[in-house]
Amino acid sequence: MTFERSIKSAIIEETGEIIQSDDYFNNRQKGDEIRTEYNRGNITFLCLGCKQKLSLSKSNKRTFYLKHFPNSEYCELKEESLSSEEQEVYSQILIAKESPRHIFLKNKIGEFLKETKNVSNVRIDDYWVFNKEGKKRRPDVYCKYLDKEIVFEIQLSNLSQKYILGRYDFYKERGIYLMWILDNFELEGNTTTELDIKYLSQHQNYFRFKDTSSSFELNCKFKQTHLNSINQFYDEWNEVNITLDKLNFDEENNEVYFYNFLKNREDKLSIQKRNQAKIDQQKQERKLERERDRITSKVYDFFQCIATEKEKYLSNFSALIKELNSFNEKELDELNDRLAIDKKGRLFNWLKEGKYTDFEFFEFLLSSSRIDKNINKKDENGNSILWSLFNNELIPSKEQYLQLFFKNGFKFLKEDEVLLKNHYSSIDEQQRIVLVCQLANHTPKWLIDTLFEYKSQRVFCIVKSCLENKIIGFKFKGWIALFNYAIHNYPEYWSYIETALKSTELFETVILLDKKGTFQNKLNNQQNVQQENDKNFAQLFIHLYPELCH
Repeated sequence: MTFERSIKSAIIEETGEIIQSDDYFNNRQKGDEIRTEYNRGNITFLCLGCKQKLSLSKSNKRTFYLKHFPNSEYCELKEESLSSEEQEVYSQILIAKESPRHIFLKNKIGEFLKETKNVSNVRIDDYWVFNKEGKKRRPDVYCKYLDKEIVFEIQLSNLSQKYILGRYDFYKERGIYLMWILDNFELEGNTTTELDIKYLSQHQNYFRFKDTSSSFELNCKFKQTHLNSINQFYDEWNEVNITLDKLNFDEENNEVYFYNFLKNREDKLSIQKRNQAKIDQQKQERKLERERDRITSKVYDFFQCIATEKEKYLSNFSALIKELNSFNEKELDELNDRLAIDKKGRLFNWLKEGKYTDFEFFEFLLSSSRIDKNINKKDENGNSILWSLFNNELIPSKEQYLQLFFKNGFKFLKEDEVLLKNHYSSIDEQQRIVLVCQLANHTPKWLIDTLFEYKSQRVFCIVKSCLENKIIGFKFKGWIALFNYAIHNYPEYWSYIETALKSTELFETVILLDKKGTFQNKLNNQQNVQQENDKNFAQLFIHLYPELCH
C-alpha cells in the first residue's frame, strides 16, 4: 500500500521556498541529510495553512513526512478529516496563497480599505476568526465596514466545493460576510470551481478587484433577468465598477451584492405572470372570436339552406332537421338570436306571405323543439296566428296547418271561433271545425293526428250530438237519419257512439222515433260486426270523455 503524506506542501522558513513533500523527500539518502539539518536547527518547516512549525518524522519504512506537533494549535490540515484528494486540492490552494499575485492583491486590497470611508480594523493575513468549537480561519483580508464585518478571500486556483462551503458556513455562523475576489473567474466557464461558486451565490454577483485603480474599487459582474417579446425569461450578464458604499447586505443569505438578482427575478416573474394572464386572455378572446365567427358562418349557411329548400316545389327538410339536431348549445343560441321569431313577429309574417307549397317549411319550423317560438303569442294588433292563416288565400289546406299548430302547443280561444265561422260557409262545417279545435285543447300532442282524421272528427261530432241532445256537424234533420248514417258508415266505432247515446235519455227517444224499425234492424245486425281495435282512438276517447269510460 502506497504511503500517503497528510501534509503535501510546506514552506522553508529560512528561504521562503515552498516544497512539495512527495518530491522533496523522494530520495532516502537526501532525506537523511535533510533530517540531520532539521535536527541541528538549520532548517525549519512551516505549515502553509497555520504557519506553525512542523515536525519532520521518519516511518519504520524510512519514509520521511511532515506533521504538526502534538501540542500545536488548531489547523485544518491537522484537525479536519480530509481525503487524499481534498488534501491535494487544499495544498494547491495554500500554495496559491503564497504566489506573488495573491500577495499583491491582498496587500493592495488591505491598503485601499484603510483609506476607504467608514472602514476600520483592517487586517491583512494576520487575523484569525474563531467559532464556538474553537475552529479558526485566517482570511486574506478582514475589515469592519460600518456595523458589518467583511472578510475577503482571493481565488486564484481551483477550489473544492467542500472548501467553498466550509468557508461560507464558517463565516455565516459568525455573522461575517464573505466576499470572494475572483481574479481569474469566467462567467461562462464550466470548471468545477466556477460552477460551485455560481451555485452558491444567490444574487449572482461576482467581484474582481480593480488593481489599476487609485482607490478601492471592484468590478462587479451580475446577472440580470429580462423578458423577451414572447414573455420568456432570459438572463444577461452586465458589469459595472463600484466602490464599497455601493454594496448591499443580504442578512438572510449572509451575502454581499450590488444588484439584487432575487428581487429582480421576482419582479420579472410578477410581470411575466401579468403578461401571461393578458396573453392567455387575448388567446381566449381570439379563440372565442374564431368560435363566434364559425358559429355565425354555420348559422348563416343553415339559413341559406332553409331558404333554398323552401323555394323548391317539393321541399324535403329531413337533412336540415338532422343538421339542426347536431347543433350545440352555443350554435342554437346564435340561431335563435338571429331568428328572433317572437321578437320580430316572423310567424305572422311568414303565414301572411306563405304559399300553398310552404307547408313543409312550417312543419319543419314548428315541429322542432330546438327553434324557440311561442305559437300562442299575439301580434301587435292582438291577433293570434290563426288570423294570419285564415286571411291568406294562397294557403288552401288550412286544417292541415291547424293540425300542425295544435301538435306544437297552440291553444284555441273563444275569440278564435269568429275566424272559423267566417271562413266556413255552412253551419255544420262551422260546428265541426270549432268542436275539433275545442277538443284539440285537451288532446295530448301525440294524439292530435288521430283527432284530425276524418272518421275521428265525424265520430266525435256524433258523440257531441248525443251529449248535447242536438245534431252537431251534420245536415241531417232527424235522429234516425243521423244514427242510420253512423251505424252504417262507422260500424267499427259504434261502441263509442252507443256509449254516448245510452248515457242520456236520447236512446229511448230514438227507439220511439224509429217507426219503420230501420235503426233497430241495423242495431241488431251491428252485434254481429267485429269491432276494429284502434288503440290510438281508444286512448283519445278516454282522454276526451273519461266520464263515459267507467
